[in-house]
Amino acid sequence: MTKYKPLFHNQQKFMAFSLFCSSTLALLMSGCGSTLTSETKLRVRILGSLTQPTGATGTKSPMAQVYLFNNISLQPADGSAAVDMYSGDPEELRIVSRPQEVWSTTDLTDYEDVSFSSATVKFDPLVVVIDQAGEEHSITLDTGDLVMSEPFSLTAGTEKVITVRASWGKTITPSDDTTPETTVSAPSFTLFLGETE
Repeated sequence: MTKYKPLFHNQQKFMAFSLFCSSTLALLMSGCGSTLTSETKLRVRILGSLTQPTGATGTKSPMAQVYLFNNISLQPADGSAAVDMYSGDPEELRIVSRPQEVWSTTDLTDYEDVSFSSATVKFDPLVVVIDQAGEEHSITLDTGDLVMSEPFSLTAGTEKVITVRASWGKTITPSDDTTPETTVSAPSFTLFLGETE
């Protein structure tokens, strides 16, 4: 009788392991509906880049910049009127060298599977530049309307991310013996679908 004990013991271990696996699989399968189903989402992010914009003549780069977000509008590919996606109060954003969330929404039922030819992220033209010493300097952009001309559609259950990269490297010329005031050049902007560094 004793020679059968190891076999019986192994069978018990195998049954316990099988029961554990079955329970785990059942739990995973019960959550599959929520795991596989995602919301349709649109996000806008912005970050500062140390790339020097064309025409800038500075020697120092900002520590941060402050923007006022006003709106985002989407231009349907069929040429119909642009759709304003934000109707709240302007929001102040302190932008640094890592991506910052500007705005997002999942309220997109009316726009799922609609093709868009462009998106315009709208900031106030007045921007506050903060230098490495913590001093603030105001600049005015030619326009705060930043256009992404890459076509896209808001497919159900997917997420689209519009990234705004503000190139601001070496846009500050500090005051010195020959330059009485600190001067600041405006950044340049690149907008594209997808996230960045």
